[in-house]
Amino acid sequence: MLEPEAGPRHPRGVRALTPADAAAFARFVTAVPEGERRFLKEALDASDTGWVTMLAEPASRRLVAVGPTGEIVGLAGVFRGRGWSSHVAELRVLVASGQRRRGVGRALARAALITALQWGCSHAYIEVVAEQEGLVAMFQDLGFEPEALLPDFVRDGEGRFHDLLLLTHRVDDQQGRFAVLGLQEVSA
Repeated sequence: MLEPEAGPRHPRGVRALTPADAAAFARFVTAVPEGERRFLKEALDASDTGWVTMLAEPASRRLVAVGPTGEIVGLAGVFRGRGWSSHVAELRVLVASGQRRRGVGRALARAALITALQWGCSHAYIEVVAEQEGLVAMFQDLGFEPEALLPDFVRDGEGRFHDLLLLTHRVDDQQGRFAVLGLQEVSA
């Protein structure tokens, strides 16, 4: 399996999650509202066992956006597929409620995409609740395109259903955009 080169360049304020982040990660996880936890695919476990397991998970990389006082204000995950999907990476992004609409999500998404490209992935995808128009627009600005709409695929804490939108980024289709996005260093 290809690993990202040592010390990948990430947007300012975004870096790889490290063992030294345990306490900050626990604070971040605790602050995620219960209603939003429902939309996560994985349990964010800040326990010692969960923490070690998460950091050691093969074919994944966690990135954090760090605020001015060292607190984690956002988390991204890059999950490389296996077997016949080893050329595909799933991206996940979560930003602290008080930090939204400040560019944190964009920086994390861009860093996650760079990581997937450094792994040699030719495709990346993210799943979002379709009604989050600002989030959809942000990913489209990064070269993601709507691929599938799955009606009533997500249920919120009150039992209401929402449509799930699958957005994909195909590297071959996006080569011309890399220079604009500052991703040309990983397009070769």
